[in-house]
Parts: sequence; C-alpha cells; structure tokens
Amino acid sequence: MPLSLFFDRAIFLVKMLDVIGIGALNLDLLYEVPDLAALRKQGWPLHAGREHSLTPVEFRQLLQGLEHQGTLRFRSGGGSAANTIVALARMGFQTGFVGRVGADDEGAFILSEMKGVDLAHIRRGGASGICLVVLDSRRDRALVVQPNANDDQTFEDLNIPYLSDARYLHLSAFVGDGPFAAQRGLMEVLPAAVKVSLDPGELYAQRGRKAILPLIERSSILFATEHEICTLMGTSDYRAGCKEIASLGPDTVVCKRGEQGAYLFSRQEEAEFRPQGETKVVDNTGAGDVYNAGFLAGLLLKRPLTACLALAHALAAKSLGGYGRERYPDAADLKEMQGG
Repeated sequence: MPLSLFFDRAIFLVKMLDVIGIGALNLDLLYEVPDLAALRKQGWPLHAGREHSLTPVEFRQLLQGLEHQGTLRFRSGGGSAANTIVALARMGFQTGFVGRVGADDEGAFILSEMKGVDLAHIRRGGASGICLVVLDSRRDRALVVQPNANDDQTFEDLNIPYLSDARYLHLSAFVGDGPFAAQRGLMEVLPAAVKVSLDPGELYAQRGRKAILPLIERSSILFATEHEICTLMGTSDYRAGCKEIASLGPDTVVCKRGEQGAYLFSRQEEAEFRPQGETKVVDNTGAGDVYNAGFLAGLLLKRPLTACLALAHALAAKSLGGYGRERYPDAADLKEMQGG
C-alpha cells in the first residue's frame, strides 16, 4: 500500500466529529387542542413555552385526556440536544450522539429519524422516552415529558475517548438525577480542548444555579430563553443575568427571545439581534434547538458572533414552517443563508 494512501486512511479513521450531543431522546407526540388555558383549568400544568414532567400515572391520564380532547397531528423524534444534532447533520456537519432509547418500536422510530448522525453510542433497553407536545390555536406550545429509558443513562455510558475527539460537546437537560450526575461527572474528566455548549432548558434552570454550576463553569457557550436566564439567576433582568452567567465561566451567553430576537453577551462584545418581518408558525417545537444548531454552525464556519446570531435566526425561522423536524434546514439552506 502506498504510504500516502495509508496516511489518508489513518486520518479518515480518526476523523474528528464537529459536534456530539448528550441529552434525552424522545418520541414527540404533537396534539393540537383549542386552548391551553382550558386544560390548565382542569389542573394540568400546561403553560406556553414551558416544560414539565409528571408521574407515570399522571402522564397516562393526560395522554388519555389529549386523545379525547385533542387531535394527534404528528409523530417525530425529539429531545433538545438530539434536535440540535439532527439539524447540524442535515446541514452537512459530522455529528454523533450519546444516549438511550427503548428496545421498542418507538426506539426504532427515534433512531430512524437521526439519519447522518453517528448512533454507535446509543444504548437500547426498556421503554423509550415520550414527550407530549400540546399546541393550541394561538400556536402556544407546552411540553410534558415521560423520560423512561433516558433516566437509565449513567456515567459508564460515556465513552471518554470518543467524546474527546469532538470539537464541541452539546448538552441538554435530563429529568432524572442519574443522567444529570453523569453530565456533572463528565465535566471533571473531559479534556480542555473540547468545547462545551449547554442548553439547560427549564428543567435544569429549575434545579438552580448551584446545582448546575459545574456545567456552567465548563461551558464555552450557554443558550437559554429569557425566562430560563431569569429563573436560573434569580433576576428579572435577562441582560444582567447573562452577564452574571458569563462571569461564572462561559465565553458566550445567548439569550433566545423568540419573536423579539436574541441578546448576546461575550467577553469580546455585547449584541442585540432583532428580526425583520413576521414568520408563519406551524409548530415552534424544537425551533430553539435549531437556533442552537445555526449558531454552532456559524462558529464551526468561523463566522463573527453577530453573523452567528443572524444565521441562527434564519435557520430556526425555516424550521417553524412544519411539524417536528419536517422543515429542518439542510446544506442548501445553510449555503443560501450564508449568501452563496
């Protein structure tokens, strides 16, 4: 074998992945209902833009209620970090994922929706996680999660050499204490060369700053909504909250503000992004995760931070035009939105 060919093959075998995700893997069931407020009056904690977990009994009762009072519109693979990784893979980046799904038909479906992602480090067993996405006529959306197999994630599931070969490790929240502890433990052994991006979501924001501090301190980038920033830092001023988070470790904090755009605070600059025009919304589930993917894509392409904000918004806006992952951006969209 020619020496040059040997080295080409060796480089291919150790090719670094752009981003590896660690987070929940769910089957999303999207139900449309007339009004979230009507369900809240029945005692269900369904608030627009919020995420909740219920006991297994309560979850089954809510699902039965939705089957009678709502309409099942769509089934899709889900999970915050998984959505981000799938979006990056469709845009042409090299991605992988570490997680757990059930040894059931739902698990097979979840994996089938992750084409282009390295799935070699996803374990199967038990029942798959389920997320009820409840969408009303105003396009307000609430999430209710039953974690199932996701709660079985352990530190032993994390292949450190595999994770060490990524440019970025993207983390999102778990419901259970076990996988949360595994993420915390990983921060202690992950090589410094691997950058961490974190989207704590409402579940980790509710745990509080002290609980998730090891994740914040190790992160290079933190993505969160205005509500999550304020909940996490105990403030009503999202700008002040972002600056305080940045003082704890992250180089960049991105506050996602939906229709109002985004606010960014980094050690180099402070910026506001305000979108122009209106975007038709079919389903906003996962739009924030696509936003994360767009921002990370910009960083991988070595774009300025302000350009990353604009790219993230444009790609997330495209995803709003369909249910689930139906309208996630691809490589052609990425090229077009970069200007050619």
